[in-house]
Parts: sequence; structure tokens; C-alpha cells
Amino acid sequence: MKNKISRRTFLKSGLAIPAAGFVLSPFSLTACRQPGGPPVGSKKMAEFKSDYIITEMKKNVVLAWGAPDTPLEEYIPGENRSMEHVLYIDGEVGPGTLYSESLWLFPPNMVSPQAAKKAAEMMKKIKPGAKIGPQPHIHPFDELFTFFGSNFDDPSDLGGEMEFWLEDQPVTFSKSCIVYIPAGMKHSPFNMKRMERPLFHFSMGFTSSYEHTVLGDKPGKYAGEKDMLKYFVFGDKAGRKTPVFRTKIPDGFIHRVAHLDSDVVTESSFHAETAWIWPEERSGLKGEAVTFVDKHTHPFPEIIAFFGTDFDDIHNLQGEVELWVEGKPYQINKSFMAIIPEQVEHGPLTVRNVQKPIFHYTVGHAGLYT
Repeated sequence: MKNKISRRTFLKSGLAIPAAGFVLSPFSLTACRQPGGPPVGSKKMAEFKSDYIITEMKKNVVLAWGAPDTPLEEYIPGENRSMEHVLYIDGEVGPGTLYSESLWLFPPNMVSPQAAKKAAEMMKKIKPGAKIGPQPHIHPFDELFTFFGSNFDDPSDLGGEMEFWLEDQPVTFSKSCIVYIPAGMKHSPFNMKRMERPLFHFSMGFTSSYEHTVLGDKPGKYAGEKDMLKYFVFGDKAGRKTPVFRTKIPDGFIHRVAHLDSDVVTESSFHAETAWIWPEERSGLKGEAVTFVDKHTHPFPEIIAFFGTDFDDIHNLQGEVELWVEGKPYQINKSFMAIIPEQVEHGPLTVRNVQKPIFHYTVGHAGLYT
């Protein structure tokens, strides 16, 4: 049966207080750069460090659109709230040039009774008139955010329906997608009309912290633009070319979902690829290791990420990744993001022992992948 989610229902179904704002708008992540150029006003990213492979959620995070001075509570395996962060990265966690949030949204029937009760009690403490959740706002940098459904029979299916406002236009969608929001574009509110399955969301930008200006009824830079759908990407890139350092992945091992670059959205300062990796039982590759890329470098910083779908423990990758960086191998079996600075040699990258579907993405701070 479909779950129709009103704002009140969503807030009472186990959402931590800062997450209440997610009903209205996705959390933003930003990048301040011009397509093909370096980050505006930023310094060159530091050399690679082992702690740029991030597997742990930052502690005491206070979300910009949550209750004032209220940090996110730590995740408890098996006690899912309506929104559960896997990772939160900013200049204090990474090399100082990246901000990112990765999280799962759960429908009411997957929220634990303990979490639902606690969230309801917390909601009672919010002062009358307090604004929880993003208001219409802009950023001084580009923003990338995404939503992916967990219907493994049809990965394009969002498993829900959402309405997102860009400038003065609402866009309603029910497909997995990447959305590109250029600097100065007014966005929000964001309304979740229904949710039937868990949704994975990540947002990303090459800036050290979240900055925003609330506009209210004032227009943004893109006011009057008619075609807001052009900023949404719902599928893979047609005619996509594969670089020579990428290896051929066996059929049935991955399913590509959405691809963003400046060929797809002209203004994009991001290159992003997303895919599902299927478990051994489905792919038929039991006991085999699959290599994605050989060693190579990029003239831009890149994010490489893998997130598991063990909903009893969202940090459990249910698979193994071996990532080589500067000639050193790193073995990873937890959901993670790896921050690879520009010109740092990385690869090969190999995946093995996949027991449950894994969501995989790469994002480069450049309009095209080279």
C-alpha cells in the first residue's frame, strides 16, 4: 500500500528535529566555480591523506535548517528515523574544500517505534512560530543534490513523488534524478507527497561550509526562466565515451542510473555518474573481483563513494572495496566517501564480495570527465 506523507505525518514518524526541515527542502551542497575552471576564491586542495577516506559520521552536526542549536543525535542501528545521515562532511572533516551530506529517507512503516516516539516528544518542544525547514533561498555557489529510489527491479523509479520549487515554478517528479542548481537560483520549498520505499540522497559542493541567503518572496537570479526541467537529469548520458583507464565491467554487475555533465546541462560545473552495483547472487559473479579503473589522475578533485543498503546498519557496505591511492591499497567494508585531490594518482579500484545492492557514485569538480 502506498504511503501518503503529509508534513505532520513525516515529522511524527521518527525524524530527528534537524531533519524535520527536509520535508520542505533538500539539504543544499554547493560548489563555487565556473564550468571548466578552478574554484572561485579557493586554495589548491591539500595532498591526499588517509583520513580523506571517510567512513564515520561527523558528530554534533547542527543542520542549517533544523531546530536552533540542536545537533543531530547519533545513529542507532536497527532504530531508523525518517531521515538518517550516513556521512556529513565539511571543511572540518575533509581537506577544507568540500561540503557533503549523504543520507537515507525512510517511509513511516520502516521507522522504529522508539524513534517515532522520541521525535514526537521533541516536536512538542519547538516554540510556536519557529520556522523548521528551508525557506526559499539562494547560495553564492553552485549546488548539486540527488534522489535515488531503492526499487531494484526498476532503479529509475523513485518509489515516491516529490515537489521541488525552483524560482517560482514547482517541479513534480517520481524518477531517480540529479538536480543541478546554479549559484543565485532561488529554490525551496521541497514537499514529499508520498514515499513507498527508502530513498538515498546525497548533496555535494566544493566549498568548506554551507552558506545561504533567505529570499522569502524576492526573486532569484533565474526568475522568469520557463524551463526548469532542464536542470533535472533522469537518465544516463547518451553516447557516453569511456576513458582508456576504465576497464570493461561484466554485464549484469552494475546498472547506471543518472549522468550529469556540461554536455547534459550546459551550465554544470559538476561531472557526476551514479549506478547500482548488484550482489553476487544477482550478477552471477560469486567470488569474483571486478576492477572498475586502472591507475590514473585528473586535473580536478574527485569524490568516489559507495553506500550499502543494509537498513539494519546503514554503515555496513555488505561488500568490499579495494582502492589504491598513490601506490597504497586501502581495504574498505563500510559505506564511505573518498576525496581524491587533483593530480593525485589513484586506482586500480576493485569491488568484491557484494552481498546486497550498493549505491555508487563519482563526482568531479569539472564540467566534463577527463
